[in-house]
Amino acid sequence: MKLLTFLLALIIATDSAASNIRVVGLFSNKALVMIDGQRHLLSTGKKAVAGVKLLKATSSSATLEVNGKAQTYQISRDMNGGIQQPEKASISIARNNLGQYITRARINNQPIDVLVDTGANVLAINSGDARRLGINYQAGNPVKVETASDRVNGYQVTLTSVSLGNIRINHVEATIIEGSYPDTALLGMSFLKHVKLSDHRGVMKIEASY
Repeated sequence: MKLLTFLLALIIATDSAASNIRVVGLFSNKALVMIDGQRHLLSTGKKAVAGVKLLKATSSSATLEVNGKAQTYQISRDMNGGIQQPEKASISIARNNLGQYITRARINNQPIDVLVDTGANVLAINSGDARRLGINYQAGNPVKVETASDRVNGYQVTLTSVSLGNIRINHVEATIIEGSYPDTALLGMSFLKHVKLSDHRGVMKIEASY
């Protein structure tokens, strides 16, 4: 009879143990944990929930005491039922009838139209637009720039920020070109190297890589 009582107690304890545990969110001294499909916010120093107690939380993992045994869990990439990963910032640009991708951007928080140009090494802006944007370009490094028709003066500068939609890149190199070339600012690789580009049926998607 004593042996039977012990076996029943063991079965009850086993049935109550958490069988499916996933860490889906990590915060300062707290972890959001899915325990058998139920979401629980555990805090260090607090009592166990469903046999699970939080011992330690870092930016990438949580150490849990599960029925008396310490185990380390990495944050789950399967967020189903937990906190959804925020979508990456992105913008889609339709190709115009000239085969160009032109969109509205913000340079140093000022609006300007830009032409996406993967063939340009840097972002290029004419001097008139630069003045309108409040860029003190003549304080930059002087360079000579070859245009389609002439060789003109230019200045290398670093822009405080360049934004496309909700994508923002800080400290972007640019060349300011004296005169009216280019008519539309060229969004070159000094910005584009920080993002991901894809083209599908005449629509370019630019996605933040961070």
